[in-house]
Amino acid sequence: MDQSMFEQFGGDGSISDLIDQFYYKVLFDQSLRSMFLKADMTRVRLQQKTFFAQMFGCVHTKYTGKDLIEVHKNLSITDQQFDRFLHHLKCILADMNKPQELIDQILKKVDSHRNLIVFK
Repeated sequence: MDQSMFEQFGGDGSISDLIDQFYYKVLFDQSLRSMFLKADMTRVRLQQKTFFAQMFGCVHTKYTGKDLIEVHKNLSITDQQFDRFLHHLKCILADMNKPQELIDQILKKVDSHRNLIVFK
């Protein structure tokens, strides 16, 4: 039986590390940080960890946060900003020594949500 992306990635602990590192980088990125200045980052991190666990195939996790469109519709996120998010994600995954095939799968899965986050 094939492992889910969740299992390949290393489970909850690895997802938690990924999201914590991700928001550390995002909050120091001048092109992205303004979107989070008024956000409750503890809540944002928790919701993102849950969302990623479900997206990666964890059968015990159910994201119950707001719909992605609802969360992002008033943030005016551009394709360039979304690409910066992907860049940070890719760098962190490489720093975590994840296999390139898994990195590519994750980036593809995250990018598949672009149309729910970027509004033109």
